[in-house]
Amino acid sequence: MNSSQTVSVPSRSWFGDVERTLCFPAGWNVHVCACEDAPALSTAEIAEAFDSPIGTPRIRDAAKGKASAAIVVDDLSRPTPAAEMLPHVLEELAEAGVPRAETVIVVGGGTHRPLTEEEMVKKVGAEVAATYATTSHDFMAGDLVAYGSLEDGTPVYINRIVAEAEFKICVGGIYPHPSVGFGGGAKLIVPGVAGFATIFHFHSFSARRGQGNLERQKPSAEQAGEVTLIDGGVRDHRDVAEEVSSLIGLDMLVNCVLTSRRQIAGVFVGDFVEAHRAGARFARRTYGTEIPRRLRQEADVVVCNAYPLDADPVQGSKAVWPREYFEREPYTVVLNAACDGISYHGLHQQLPWPQYLKRKAAADATPDPVPALDGREPLLIVSEHFQASEFAAKHGGDLLFRDWQTVIDHLAAKLPADTTVAVFPNTSIQILKREEAVSVGA
Repeated sequence: MNSSQTVSVPSRSWFGDVERTLCFPAGWNVHVCACEDAPALSTAEIAEAFDSPIGTPRIRDAAKGKASAAIVVDDLSRPTPAAEMLPHVLEELAEAGVPRAETVIVVGGGTHRPLTEEEMVKKVGAEVAATYATTSHDFMAGDLVAYGSLEDGTPVYINRIVAEAEFKICVGGIYPHPSVGFGGGAKLIVPGVAGFATIFHFHSFSARRGQGNLERQKPSAEQAGEVTLIDGGVRDHRDVAEEVSSLIGLDMLVNCVLTSRRQIAGVFVGDFVEAHRAGARFARRTYGTEIPRRLRQEADVVVCNAYPLDADPVQGSKAVWPREYFEREPYTVVLNAACDGISYHGLHQQLPWPQYLKRKAAADATPDPVPALDGREPLLIVSEHFQASEFAAKHGGDLLFRDWQTVIDHLAAKLPADTTVAVFPNTSIQILKREEAVSVGA
């Protein structure tokens, strides 16, 4: 196994996408567990995906004669570089004759906060933001369209702009997700542009449709890519999202898989089920990661870098799956820049965004927690921007550090001179290679 005392990992998704240098003490054995990765696509290669959609006609043919279009994109909690795909989508719609004035881009953030104007430019691109109407979905809005209920009782309420558009298309990314195997696909409809009642039912009750499936929905299993994944999606939660998408008439999907540096490695256009499954299979290979057996036995420290899901601190839980696979109960250090600094998930707070901001303002004076390493169970989270009050609410039993050197100094005082470290550069999207997952999870 190769070792090095300095490791460079990416950081600050959407807020610079910079390299962070991790320095370790002399004598420590440092091992990098990187994903398989894939080369970045050129603009021409991205365009080729639109020429040959999966399971549907190309967009310009499917949208011909439509008087309006809604394009749903994910928000900054997801690392999807939508601005690189949207020009191709908009060109296809223009070729179909869909009026520019009747084409709206909707940020389908589910219960997340709305994007600012500056963030909208980041997400969709300056030219697109200046030319097309854009808006963020409000899951607590009263202006929703009701579609009745699914057989399991899920009430279906959808953003009116999306519901009333004659052509509906989702543009997002495919990343490991503890409830649906891989995100993307129909998840941009539910919870993306769904109302409170729909999202509440989706998060709270949809898993009960198959009681035998509850055991397999542990985050470590889905993140590890175990055979319980069904073509890139865990049943029940994904079934609900796809049933609703079919009910409202979702026409097309554009999903991407990323490289370790947040570039586009694959684009999948077409039917919202078939294209998503093709993308999930590619994601499983691209994000696949090997953890050598000897390292699993000997590691004293596991470093989990949350990039590229390190903008919104809510996503931090997706970066800790590797610690399940190490035998010594190692210290787990999570690098989460959390540049957004806000742990707002409206369903959990049950507060609209404006009211949440008022409540948060009263708690902003909370001092940083004082690090005190008394055991190995707490997560050691290194974050420059995670606000203390937000951290205390979300990570009551964990420890917050503001810089890398401080946590290393604390660990060095506790650990032997020949400490073994495993570093995961992109933990939030990495998954255990399937051949390993079967044996590890057995």
